[in-house]
Amino acid sequence: MKYLLTKFIRRMRVEEVRYYKIFNANYTQKGKEKRTVELFDALYQRTPDEYDASLSNKFFSNKNRNAYYRLKNRLLHDLEHSMITFHIEEDEEFIIMNKIKLASIFLQRTAYEEAQNYLEEAEKLAIKQQAYNLLNVIYDKFIQLCHLNYTLNPTPFLEKKQAIQAKHEQIQQNELLLATISYQLHRSNFSTKEEGVIETLEQIQNNIQLTDKESISHELRLRINQCARKILLQKREFEALSEYLHDSFIEFNHAGIFTNKNQEEKIIMLIWLVNAFVRVKDVDKTIQFTNQLKDNLDSSNQALNNKYLWLYCQCKMMVDIIQKKPERAIETLENLLHNPTYSKILNYFSLYLNLSMLNYYCQNINESIDYIGKIVVSKDYRSISRHLQINIGIVELALRYETQDYDYALNRYKELRRKYRKELTQKTYTEQKQFLEILRDMLTKPGVLNQARMQRKVSQFIAEYSHFEIGGNELLDYSLWLKSKVEKRPYYELMLDAYYEE
Repeated sequence: MKYLLTKFIRRMRVEEVRYYKIFNANYTQKGKEKRTVELFDALYQRTPDEYDASLSNKFFSNKNRNAYYRLKNRLLHDLEHSMITFHIEEDEEFIIMNKIKLASIFLQRTAYEEAQNYLEEAEKLAIKQQAYNLLNVIYDKFIQLCHLNYTLNPTPFLEKKQAIQAKHEQIQQNELLLATISYQLHRSNFSTKEEGVIETLEQIQNNIQLTDKESISHELRLRINQCARKILLQKREFEALSEYLHDSFIEFNHAGIFTNKNQEEKIIMLIWLVNAFVRVKDVDKTIQFTNQLKDNLDSSNQALNNKYLWLYCQCKMMVDIIQKKPERAIETLENLLHNPTYSKILNYFSLYLNLSMLNYYCQNINESIDYIGKIVVSKDYRSISRHLQINIGIVELALRYETQDYDYALNRYKELRRKYRKELTQKTYTEQKQFLEILRDMLTKPGVLNQARMQRKVSQFIAEYSHFEIGGNELLDYSLWLKSKVEKRPYYELMLDAYYEE
């Protein structure tokens, strides 16, 4: 794999880098830095490229490329060994495999008593973790030991192996079905438009055997939950989704399924719970699980805290929005924006986008436009989907209309139509195309909304595309925006009316 060394180094966390340096120091000659450490430092600083000739010449002036490749391989070997050693106590499976390896070493040395001891320890851990795949290996090793040590009876180990075989086969079948579900979901891009995908997924899920929950590992139960909730989301059955998630969360807590090992899954499930209860308009439950999410992030390790900080902020922002406190959400996001602690872990593109919309809700139009401007010139703008680019462009036009900057908005309108000409001819962009046509008329004739013909056109658009959904993919609900212009009411006020209406 090309650039494996570079990718390995750039995915390392700070504590892993620190451990590597300590780990490597044991083999460093006094007063002389190892070349592998020098190469690591060069690549960790991100310049130059690992295939750059200037880097290889720095270590081998005679341009000996083979020696340089050997140095890279030594560094990768050291990093792999350091990474495994650093995480060896974090994963029960690692510990079990190490005990199996120790048993194999003692078997080769005919130290049968020691080998049996390590296999028995591995067996206890594997049973506790429901690691049936490793139990198979352990019992094979026991049988091998019986061949070498005639004092041991192999029959009990053969019986144990046969007893777990049925469970293991059932788990493997369930794993295959879950993998198929995951493939189908991602293949359809979680779209309800692909014919037959829902029926296929439900048929597969119904085939998963769940008659004996005690025989299913915690990890498998969590994966089954993941697939079930994705199906409900795809079917847009939010009431069923919120109820299923709520019941599952209580059940998993009661059964002790959430452990330090799968702490991340608990955080993810809490995020799902917040978003599900937002959709069903249960504000109390939304607040409850947002607070639980915060508590779990505070008690988790720094890596998980950093990884899910932004998603927590989005959950908290949604609470502020539905509680009619967008100003509080702005304050929270601006504190993040100006805090250097979070500069390396935040997505500033998303931060600017949310700040732009929140300021619009508060009718801070100029501030909203400023953040849109930062989005358009950001380095991430070109890498986002064309669909999102179009929606951002439409939001900018709507904001310019609010400030009566008609000439600038018309120029941006022409640029938008030209740049996304192909997309705007497609059926999936009919709503955006029709809204742009109405917006163009509003920009060229500022008083056009008073004309009967335009009022009919706007009313028809509102009737056809009234599908407000909080937290949806669109930044601005076009029908609500037009309705706010017709009724001369703030957009945010209409948005909350649409959210809370029965």
